Amino acid sequence: MEGIRSTNLPQESIDAIVRSTERLEGAASILAMLEEKAGSESVTPSEIAAVRCVVESCASELDGAWAEA
Repeated sequence: MEGIRSTNLPQESIDAIVRSTERLEGAASILAMLEEKAGSESVTPSEIAAVRCVVESCASELDGAWAEA
């Protein structure tokens, strides 16, 4: 049985990592839907911008979390 890993990261950093991971998984799902849509119709710039916004905000939150670690 594998034990629980201990970490020296602050709880705020861990929370930011978990939130960002969940949001990036959502962005990946949206991208998959847009790929399917692109096969039969146009993908709008606003749809792409929405995914970009999620990815950029996650990157920013993760940068902050690592800076505090």
